[in-house]
Amino acid sequence: MKLITVCAVGAFTTGSLAAQGIFNVSPNDGVTDDIPLEISGTLNYGWDDNVTPAVKANRGDSSMYTSFNLGANYLNLDAQTRVDFNFKLGVLYYLDDIENSNANSTYSDSRMILNVAHNVSERLRLTTKNYAFYGLEPDYAYGAVSDRSNDEYLLLSTDNAVGYKWTERLGTITGFNYSQLGYDDRSNSDRKNLGLYNQFRYVLSQQAVSTLDYRYRMTDVEAGLDSDNHKVLVGLDYRINEAATLVAKAGVQYRKVDTRDATTDPTFEIGYMQRMNQMFRVRANLVYDTNDYGTTFGTRTFDDNQTFRLNLAGDYQLSKQLYVTCGINYVANQYSAVGVSDDDVDVFNISIGATYKMMANLSANITYNHTKSSDVGDTLNRDYDRNRIQAGLTYTF
Repeated sequence: MKLITVCAVGAFTTGSLAAQGIFNVSPNDGVTDDIPLEISGTLNYGWDDNVTPAVKANRGDSSMYTSFNLGANYLNLDAQTRVDFNFKLGVLYYLDDIENSNANSTYSDSRMILNVAHNVSERLRLTTKNYAFYGLEPDYAYGAVSDRSNDEYLLLSTDNAVGYKWTERLGTITGFNYSQLGYDDRSNSDRKNLGLYNQFRYVLSQQAVSTLDYRYRMTDVEAGLDSDNHKVLVGLDYRINEAATLVAKAGVQYRKVDTRDATTDPTFEIGYMQRMNQMFRVRANLVYDTNDYGTTFGTRTFDDNQTFRLNLAGDYQLSKQLYVTCGINYVANQYSAVGVSDDDVDVFNISIGATYKMMANLSANITYNHTKSSDVGDTLNRDYDRNRIQAGLTYTF
Protein backbone atom coordinates (compact mmCIF):
# COMPACT_ATOMS: atom_id res chain seq x y z
CA MET A 1 0.00 0.00 0.00
CA LYS A 2 1.41 3.38 -0.94
CA LEU A 3 2.39 5.65 1.92
CA ILE A 4 0.22 8.43 0.52
CA THR A 5 -2.79 6.25 1.24
CA VAL A 6 -1.96 5.49 4.84
CA CYS A 7 0.14 8.45 5.84
CA ALA A 8 -1.46 11.40 4.10
CA VAL A 9 -5.00 10.35 3.39
CA GLY A 10 -5.31 8.57 6.72
CA ALA A 11 -4.03 11.62 8.54
CA PHE A 12 -6.86 13.81 7.40
CA THR A 13 -9.71 11.32 7.41
CA THR A 14 -8.95 9.25 10.48
CA GLY A 15 -6.54 11.46 12.35
CA SER A 16 -9.19 14.12 12.84
CA LEU A 17 -11.65 11.76 14.51
CA ALA A 18 -10.45 12.52 18.01
CA ALA A 19 -11.35 16.19 17.63
CA GLN A 20 -14.85 15.63 16.32
CA GLY A 21 -17.76 16.73 18.44
CA ILE A 22 -16.25 20.16 19.09
CA PHE A 23 -15.11 21.76 15.83
CA ASN A 24 -15.35 20.86 12.14
CA VAL A 25 -18.02 18.23 12.63
CA SER A 26 -19.67 17.57 9.28
CA PRO A 27 -22.87 15.61 8.66
CA ASN A 28 -20.99 14.08 5.71
CA ASP A 29 -18.18 12.52 7.77
CA GLY A 30 -17.78 8.91 6.71
CA VAL A 31 -19.92 9.31 3.58
CA THR A 32 -18.27 7.62 0.59
CA ASP A 33 -20.54 8.74 -2.28
CA ASP A 34 -20.94 12.14 -3.90
CA ILE A 35 -23.85 14.31 -2.82
CA PRO A 36 -25.05 16.77 -5.49
CA LEU A 37 -25.85 20.24 -4.25
CA GLU A 38 -29.07 20.06 -2.22
CA ILE A 39 -31.02 23.14 -1.15
CA SER A 40 -33.57 22.62 1.61
CA GLY A 41 -36.02 24.60 3.70
CA THR A 42 -37.25 23.41 7.11
CA LEU A 43 -40.11 24.65 9.27
CA ASN A 44 -40.30 23.34 12.85
CA TYR A 45 -42.72 23.77 15.72
CA GLY A 46 -41.67 22.77 19.23
CA TRP A 47 -41.80 23.13 23.00
CA ASP A 48 -39.00 24.03 25.44
CA ASP A 49 -39.72 23.46 29.14
CA ASN A 50 -36.75 25.51 30.45
CA VAL A 51 -35.95 28.46 28.23
CA THR A 52 -33.57 30.24 30.66
CA PRO A 53 -32.23 27.49 32.97
CA ALA A 54 -29.15 29.48 34.00
CA VAL A 55 -31.37 32.11 35.70
CA LYS A 56 -32.68 30.73 38.99
CA ALA A 57 -35.55 33.18 39.25
CA ASN A 58 -36.90 32.13 35.86
CA ARG A 59 -35.84 28.49 35.84
CA GLY A 60 -38.63 26.30 34.50
CA ASP A 61 -40.10 29.05 32.31
CA SER A 62 -41.46 27.13 29.30
CA SER A 63 -42.55 28.23 25.85
CA MET A 64 -43.71 26.98 22.50
CA TYR A 65 -41.44 28.00 19.64
CA THR A 66 -41.14 27.89 15.90
CA SER A 67 -38.00 27.79 13.81
CA PHE A 68 -37.14 28.07 10.15
CA ASN A 69 -33.89 27.34 8.37
CA LEU A 70 -32.61 27.38 4.84
CA GLY A 71 -29.85 24.85 4.19
CA ALA A 72 -27.42 23.58 1.59
CA ASN A 73 -25.34 20.41 1.46
CA TYR A 74 -22.70 19.28 -1.04
CA LEU A 75 -20.04 16.58 -1.15
CA ASN A 76 -17.70 15.94 -4.07
CA LEU A 77 -15.18 13.09 -4.06
CA ASP A 78 -12.61 12.21 -6.69
CA ALA A 79 -9.14 10.70 -6.78
CA GLN A 80 -7.48 14.00 -5.90
CA THR A 81 -9.96 16.20 -4.08
CA ARG A 82 -12.67 16.03 -1.42
CA VAL A 83 -14.95 19.06 -1.08
CA ASP A 84 -17.43 19.02 1.79
CA PHE A 85 -19.85 21.95 2.22
CA ASN A 86 -22.75 22.26 4.66
CA PHE A 87 -24.69 25.42 5.41
CA LYS A 88 -27.67 26.37 7.54
CA LEU A 89 -29.21 29.81 7.98
CA GLY A 90 -31.77 29.53 10.77
CA VAL A 91 -33.91 31.55 13.14
CA LEU A 92 -35.82 30.47 16.28
CA TYR A 93 -38.76 32.41 17.72
CA TYR A 94 -40.34 31.79 21.14
CA LEU A 95 -44.12 32.23 20.90
CA ASP A 96 -44.79 32.80 24.61
CA ASP A 97 -43.61 35.67 26.80
CA ILE A 98 -40.26 34.95 28.47
CA GLU A 99 -40.14 36.18 32.06
CA ASN A 100 -36.41 36.86 32.09
CA SER A 101 -35.97 40.41 30.82
CA ASN A 102 -32.44 39.65 29.59
CA ALA A 103 -33.65 36.92 27.24
CA ASN A 104 -34.86 37.56 23.72
CA SER A 105 -37.75 36.00 21.86
CA THR A 106 -35.78 35.58 18.62
CA TYR A 107 -32.42 33.85 18.18
CA SER A 108 -30.19 32.81 15.32
CA ASP A 109 -29.27 29.16 14.68
CA SER A 110 -26.84 29.35 11.78
CA ARG A 111 -23.68 27.50 10.81
CA MET A 112 -21.32 26.91 7.88
CA ILE A 113 -18.82 24.11 7.28
CA LEU A 114 -16.33 24.01 4.41
CA ASN A 115 -13.67 21.28 4.38
CA VAL A 116 -11.39 20.71 1.41
CA ALA A 117 -8.61 18.13 1.00
CA HIS A 118 -6.49 18.00 -2.15
CA ASN A 119 -3.75 15.59 -3.21
CA VAL A 120 -1.28 17.73 -5.13
CA SER A 121 0.85 14.64 -5.77
CA GLU A 122 1.61 11.28 -4.19
CA ARG A 123 3.81 13.12 -1.71
CA LEU A 124 1.95 16.36 -1.04
CA ARG A 125 -1.54 16.90 0.39
CA LEU A 126 -3.25 20.17 1.37
CA THR A 127 -6.29 20.55 3.61
CA THR A 128 -8.41 23.34 5.01
CA LYS A 129 -11.26 23.03 7.52
CA ASN A 130 -13.46 26.06 8.14
CA TYR A 131 -16.36 26.43 10.54
CA ALA A 132 -18.68 29.25 11.58
CA PHE A 133 -21.59 29.27 14.02
CA TYR A 134 -23.88 32.02 15.31
CA GLY A 135 -26.58 31.34 17.88
CA LEU A 136 -27.13 29.77 21.29
CA GLU A 137 -25.57 26.53 22.49
CA PRO A 138 -25.98 24.18 19.51
CA ASP A 139 -26.96 20.89 21.15
CA TYR A 140 -23.39 19.98 22.12
CA ALA A 141 -22.55 18.56 18.69
CA TYR A 142 -21.17 21.84 17.30
CA GLY A 143 -19.56 24.85 18.87
CA ALA A 144 -17.36 25.51 21.88
CA VAL A 145 -19.59 25.95 24.91
CA SER A 146 -20.49 23.06 27.19
CA ASP A 147 -23.65 24.44 28.78
CA ARG A 148 -26.73 26.54 28.06
CA SER A 149 -26.16 30.28 27.79
CA ASN A 150 -28.74 33.05 27.55
CA ASP A 151 -27.06 35.07 24.83
CA GLU A 152 -25.89 34.31 21.33
CA TYR A 153 -22.26 33.90 20.38
CA LEU A 154 -20.23 33.90 17.18
CA LEU A 155 -17.67 31.14 16.75
CA LEU A 156 -15.21 31.15 13.85
CA SER A 157 -12.62 28.44 13.29
CA THR A 158 -10.12 27.62 10.55
CA ASP A 159 -7.53 24.83 10.38
CA ASN A 160 -5.04 24.61 7.51
CA ALA A 161 -2.36 21.98 7.02
CA VAL A 162 0.22 20.51 4.66
CA GLY A 163 0.91 16.78 4.62
CA TYR A 164 4.15 15.55 3.06
CA LYS A 165 5.60 12.07 2.47
CA TRP A 166 9.35 12.09 3.13
CA THR A 167 9.99 8.36 2.70
CA GLU A 168 7.92 5.28 2.02
CA ARG A 169 7.06 5.12 5.74
CA LEU A 170 7.61 8.58 7.21
CA GLY A 171 5.36 11.59 6.72
CA THR A 172 4.52 14.86 8.48
CA ILE A 173 1.51 17.12 8.82
CA THR A 174 2.21 20.77 9.62
CA GLY A 175 -0.42 23.43 10.08
CA PHE A 176 -1.99 26.28 11.97
CA ASN A 177 -5.46 26.97 13.32
CA TYR A 178 -7.29 30.04 14.53
CA SER A 179 -10.56 30.36 16.38
CA GLN A 180 -12.51 33.29 17.74
CA LEU A 181 -15.41 33.22 20.20
CA GLY A 182 -17.43 36.38 20.80
CA TYR A 183 -20.61 36.81 22.86
CA ASP A 184 -23.20 39.46 22.14
CA ASP A 185 -23.67 40.52 25.78
CA ARG A 186 -20.65 39.13 27.68
CA SER A 187 -17.43 40.57 26.31
CA ASN A 188 -15.47 39.23 29.31
CA SER A 189 -16.04 35.72 27.89
CA ASP A 190 -14.59 36.49 24.45
CA ARG A 191 -11.61 34.41 23.34
CA LYS A 192 -9.09 34.34 20.48
CA ASN A 193 -6.90 31.28 19.89
CA LEU A 194 -3.94 30.86 17.56
CA GLY A 195 -2.39 27.42 17.27
CA LEU A 196 0.56 25.80 15.50
CA TYR A 197 1.13 22.06 15.24
CA ASN A 198 3.26 19.36 13.69
CA GLN A 199 2.62 15.64 13.53
CA PHE A 200 5.07 12.89 12.60
CA ARG A 201 3.47 9.78 11.10
CA TYR A 202 5.25 6.45 10.69
CA VAL A 203 3.63 3.53 8.88
CA LEU A 204 3.83 0.35 10.94
CA SER A 205 1.71 -1.80 8.65
CA GLN A 206 -1.01 -1.51 6.04
CA GLN A 207 -3.48 -0.98 8.90
CA ALA A 208 -1.52 0.94 11.52
CA VAL A 209 0.23 4.32 11.68
CA SER A 210 2.08 5.58 14.76
CA THR A 211 1.94 9.33 15.47
CA LEU A 212 3.81 11.95 17.48
CA ASP A 213 2.13 15.35 17.88
CA TYR A 214 3.33 18.71 19.13
CA ARG A 215 0.71 21.46 19.47
CA TYR A 216 1.01 25.04 20.64
CA ARG A 217 -1.95 27.32 21.39
CA MET A 218 -1.88 30.97 22.42
CA THR A 219 -5.12 32.29 23.92
CA ASP A 220 -6.07 35.95 24.25
CA VAL A 221 -8.89 36.50 26.78
CA GLU A 222 -10.93 39.69 26.73
CA ALA A 223 -10.79 41.30 30.19
CA GLY A 224 -9.12 38.18 31.56
CA LEU A 225 -5.88 36.23 31.83
CA ASP A 226 -4.11 35.10 28.66
CA SER A 227 -2.46 31.70 28.43
CA ASP A 228 0.05 29.60 26.49
CA ASN A 229 -0.54 25.88 25.99
CA HIS A 230 1.85 23.16 24.83
CA LYS A 231 0.81 19.56 24.11
CA VAL A 232 2.84 16.49 23.27
CA LEU A 233 0.95 13.33 22.36
CA VAL A 234 1.88 9.87 21.08
CA GLY A 235 -0.76 7.86 19.31
CA LEU A 236 -1.91 5.20 16.91
CA ASP A 237 -4.23 5.39 13.91
CA TYR A 238 -5.58 1.91 13.26
CA ARG A 239 -7.85 0.93 10.40
CA ILE A 240 -9.63 -2.08 11.87
CA ASN A 241 -11.18 -2.93 8.51
CA GLU A 242 -12.48 -1.12 5.46
CA ALA A 243 -15.42 0.21 7.47
CA ALA A 244 -13.93 0.89 10.94
CA THR A 245 -11.20 3.23 12.16
CA LEU A 246 -9.75 3.87 15.63
CA VAL A 247 -7.60 6.87 16.56
CA ALA A 248 -5.99 7.07 20.02
CA LYS A 249 -3.59 9.68 21.42
CA ALA A 250 -2.26 10.37 24.92
CA GLY A 251 0.27 12.78 26.35
CA VAL A 252 0.87 15.81 28.53
CA GLN A 253 -0.31 19.42 28.43
CA TYR A 254 1.86 22.23 29.77
CA ARG A 255 -0.14 25.40 30.44
CA LYS A 256 0.96 28.83 31.63
CA VAL A 257 -1.65 31.41 32.60
CA ASP A 258 -0.59 35.04 33.12
CA THR A 259 0.43 35.79 36.73
CA ARG A 260 -0.06 32.10 37.64
CA ASP A 261 2.35 29.20 38.07
CA ALA A 262 2.59 26.80 35.14
CA THR A 263 0.79 23.46 35.39
CA THR A 264 1.29 20.09 33.72
CA ASP A 265 -1.71 17.80 33.19
CA PRO A 266 -2.46 14.60 31.29
CA THR A 267 -4.48 14.75 28.07
CA PHE A 268 -5.89 12.16 25.72
CA GLU A 269 -8.10 11.79 22.63
CA ILE A 270 -9.87 8.71 21.33
CA GLY A 271 -11.97 8.59 18.17
CA TYR A 272 -13.85 5.73 16.58
CA MET A 273 -15.97 5.52 13.45
CA GLN A 274 -17.59 2.48 11.87
CA ARG A 275 -20.06 1.94 9.10
CA MET A 276 -21.73 -1.31 10.12
CA ASN A 277 -23.33 -1.58 6.69
CA GLN A 278 -24.73 0.72 4.03
CA MET A 279 -27.58 1.63 6.38
CA PHE A 280 -25.99 1.93 9.83
CA ARG A 281 -23.14 4.16 11.04
CA VAL A 282 -21.75 4.81 14.55
CA ARG A 283 -19.25 7.37 15.81
CA ALA A 284 -17.65 7.99 19.19
CA ASN A 285 -14.98 10.25 20.65
CA LEU A 286 -13.49 11.02 24.04
CA VAL A 287 -11.34 14.04 24.83
CA TYR A 288 -9.72 15.14 28.08
CA ASP A 289 -7.80 18.39 28.27
CA THR A 290 -7.57 21.78 29.93
CA ASN A 291 -9.20 24.47 27.81
CA ASP A 292 -9.91 28.19 27.87
CA TYR A 293 -13.59 28.07 27.00
CA GLY A 294 -16.50 28.44 29.42
CA THR A 295 -14.47 29.89 32.28
CA THR A 296 -16.56 32.99 33.08
CA PHE A 297 -19.84 32.93 35.03
CA GLY A 298 -21.13 36.38 35.90
CA THR A 299 -18.44 37.92 38.12
CA ARG A 300 -16.63 34.61 38.68
CA THR A 301 -13.74 33.85 36.35
CA PHE A 302 -11.67 30.67 36.50
CA ASP A 303 -8.14 30.09 35.23
CA ASP A 304 -8.64 26.46 34.20
CA ASN A 305 -11.45 24.32 32.90
CA GLN A 306 -10.36 20.69 32.91
CA THR A 307 -12.88 19.03 30.65
CA PHE A 308 -13.79 15.46 29.80
CA ARG A 309 -16.07 15.05 26.77
CA LEU A 310 -17.77 11.90 25.55
CA ASN A 311 -19.79 11.98 22.33
CA LEU A 312 -21.66 9.01 20.88
CA ALA A 313 -23.74 9.16 17.71
CA GLY A 314 -25.52 6.71 15.48
CA ASP A 315 -27.70 6.92 12.41
CA TYR A 316 -29.74 4.14 10.85
CA GLN A 317 -31.55 4.11 7.52
CA LEU A 318 -34.35 1.72 8.46
CA SER A 319 -35.93 1.92 5.02
CA LYS A 320 -35.97 4.15 1.95
CA GLN A 321 -38.46 6.34 3.77
CA LEU A 322 -37.36 6.21 7.45
CA TYR A 323 -34.09 7.53 8.89
CA VAL A 324 -33.33 7.46 12.65
CA THR A 325 -30.60 9.22 14.63
CA CYS A 326 -29.47 9.11 18.26
CA GLY A 327 -26.78 11.00 20.12
CA ILE A 328 -25.38 11.14 23.65
CA ASN A 329 -23.11 13.90 24.93
CA TYR A 330 -21.49 13.99 28.36
CA VAL A 331 -19.31 16.90 29.48
CA ALA A 332 -17.58 17.00 32.88
CA ASN A 333 -16.12 20.40 33.76
CA GLN A 334 -13.76 21.00 36.69
CA TYR A 335 -13.14 24.70 37.28
CA SER A 336 -10.27 26.10 39.35
CA ALA A 337 -8.50 29.40 39.96
CA VAL A 338 -6.26 31.11 42.47
CA GLY A 339 -8.40 32.80 45.12
CA VAL A 340 -11.65 31.32 43.81
CA SER A 341 -13.40 28.22 45.13
CA ASP A 342 -13.26 25.24 42.79
CA ASP A 343 -16.46 24.01 41.18
CA ASP A 344 -17.65 21.02 39.15
CA VAL A 345 -20.41 20.99 36.52
CA ASP A 346 -21.52 17.83 34.69
CA VAL A 347 -23.77 18.01 31.65
CA PHE A 348 -25.58 15.03 30.13
CA ASN A 349 -27.51 15.41 26.89
CA ILE A 350 -29.40 12.83 24.83
CA SER A 351 -31.19 13.40 21.55
CA ILE A 352 -33.37 11.08 19.48
CA GLY A 353 -34.74 11.92 16.05
CA ALA A 354 -36.50 10.42 13.09
CA THR A 355 -37.05 11.61 9.52
CA TYR A 356 -39.73 10.15 7.28
CA LYS A 357 -39.66 10.77 3.54
CA MET A 358 -43.27 11.46 2.60
CA MET A 359 -42.63 12.36 -1.04
CA ALA A 360 -39.64 12.70 -3.35
CA ASN A 361 -38.80 16.17 -2.02
CA LEU A 362 -40.80 16.38 1.22
CA SER A 363 -39.84 14.89 4.59
CA ALA A 364 -41.32 15.03 8.08
CA ASN A 365 -39.07 15.04 11.16
CA ILE A 366 -39.45 14.77 14.91
CA THR A 367 -36.77 15.12 17.61
CA TYR A 368 -36.60 14.89 21.39
CA ASN A 369 -33.76 16.36 23.43
CA HIS A 370 -33.15 15.98 27.18
CA THR A 371 -30.43 17.82 29.10
CA LYS A 372 -29.44 17.36 32.75
CA SER A 373 -26.87 19.72 34.22
CA SER A 374 -25.48 19.04 37.71
CA ASP A 375 -23.74 21.82 39.63
CA VAL A 376 -22.54 21.12 43.17
CA GLY A 377 -24.46 23.57 45.36
CA ASP A 378 -25.79 25.31 42.23
CA THR A 379 -23.12 27.95 42.84
CA LEU A 380 -22.79 28.68 39.11
CA ASN A 381 -26.53 28.49 38.41
CA ARG A 382 -26.02 25.33 36.37
CA ASP A 383 -28.19 22.77 38.20
CA TYR A 384 -31.26 22.05 36.07
CA ASP A 385 -33.18 19.73 33.75
CA ARG A 386 -34.39 20.72 30.31
CA ASN A 387 -36.56 19.00 27.70
CA ARG A 388 -37.28 19.97 24.13
CA ILE A 389 -39.45 18.30 21.53
CA GLN A 390 -40.12 19.50 18.03
CA ALA A 391 -41.67 18.35 14.76
CA GLY A 392 -41.36 19.82 11.32
CA LEU A 393 -41.28 19.53 7.55
CA THR A 394 -38.32 19.78 5.18
CA TYR A 395 -38.59 20.46 1.46
CA THR A 396 -35.52 19.74 -0.67
CA PHE A 397 -34.99 21.45 -4.02
